Amino acid sequence: MQGAWNGKVRNIGGGGLQGNLSSITAATNTGYVGSNTDTGHPTGSPAFAVIEDTHELNYGTLDDFLVESIHQQYKWALALTKVYYGTAATRNYWDGCSTGGREGLSMALNFGEDFDGFLTGAPANFHTRLQVATVWPFWVNKELTGTPITLSQAKMNAANASAVAACDALDGVTDGILGDPRACTYDAKNNICGQPGAPAANCLTLQEAEAVNRIWDGPRNDHGLRIWFPFGRGANAGVTNQPPFGGPGGSLGIFTWSHRDLNFDFTSEPLSQFDDETKLATRVVAPYSDIISTDLHRAKKSGAKILMWHGGADQLIPWRQSVHYYREAAERYDGFKDLQRWFRFYLAPGVTHCGGGAGPQPQALFDTMVNWVETGNAPASIVSQNATLGSRPMCPYPQTAIYNGSGEPKLFTSWHCGGNIETRANACMDRVVKYQHETGRRLEDADDCKHDDDRGRDHDRD
Repeated sequence: MQGAWNGKVRNIGGGGLQGNLSSITAATNTGYVGSNTDTGHPTGSPAFAVIEDTHELNYGTLDDFLVESIHQQYKWALALTKVYYGTAATRNYWDGCSTGGREGLSMALNFGEDFDGFLTGAPANFHTRLQVATVWPFWVNKELTGTPITLSQAKMNAANASAVAACDALDGVTDGILGDPRACTYDAKNNICGQPGAPAANCLTLQEAEAVNRIWDGPRNDHGLRIWFPFGRGANAGVTNQPPFGGPGGSLGIFTWSHRDLNFDFTSEPLSQFDDETKLATRVVAPYSDIISTDLHRAKKSGAKILMWHGGADQLIPWRQSVHYYREAAERYDGFKDLQRWFRFYLAPGVTHCGGGAGPQPQALFDTMVNWVETGNAPASIVSQNATLGSRPMCPYPQTAIYNGSGEPKLFTSWHCGGNIETRANACMDRVVKYQHETGRRLEDADDCKHDDDRGRDHDRD
């Protein structure tokens, strides 16, 4: 809290498995009361969720981490605000990315009537599938290149750079980023040592190229059906048993939770165990950890607005899971047009996790959401910019930024929002297996798409 109060509260989300307090100066330096929480435990280690002596999940600390601590965060912020200033806050907002984005969706789902607006970036709401899928690159690497693994992070990054260069112009302008990475089908075998154009320093063996292609394709089960989304071409996700996924609070934690054993080590398991591990995680952990439901009627009914965004080169949380969630919300609320009246999603091409990367950086996201709430003017686009690429619009999904075909590409006025990247092909590409049935043959919404992946979908190994 501070002196020049604007009458509003800005609740700040956290990151990782929390266990610490994030800075709230983004709130207090701009006139808001700021709040944050450590989510009920003192470190970012996953150990808080397991009672090792009895090999049980600690449901109390899990609930604190996932829901109740955030609930109490904003409740206390509102209560203390009234005591300190002698008057109630006029607006209550959420501002978070990654874990903070997941926290925002959780609050919109459970307590949406208590908020006026939510900024939710790169939300980690599908916690279990996300965390297991984060390990997919390492698992594929180990399976196909052997032990010790030979596909280094430098080789993976070089393959991503080659893919971006090959597919750069597909979005209408050559600028070093991919407008929609799903459109890129670059084959990593072009980077095999000796191939024309293969990088000299970080070329690939055949086995490494096959590993890269499977990493780009993403997690599939033994029937060849998609379990979850890849990081995809252009996103430099980790491929070794090191951070980001291997560090404290990283994806290794999901295995200790699902097995309820802090000493469990998955790293010697074969790739054939991947779908079993994912199913175990979604059945044991997901009921307590995942924000799957799109039943956001509490927020909608109260008039709250939700602005969600995700970087198209996110190396920690696949951006396609946000598309998946938004698509599911559109199906619940009568299509994208009706949904956009109160819930909008923006893709930021070339932007990495919660900001950074080669793409133009989103500008004034929180202020844009506040303006939407307080004026009723929905953002037709959001300015993104950096020194290299200049300015261009971020567009409400399923629209995308389109170069006008003439004019300086660095100028915002040389672009417009239009088109529709929610094509049938993209929607079918994004189908995943039925939740908590990751070993089976059933796909969500499979009847909408006729594809080889549909074979046998009415039979389930479960």
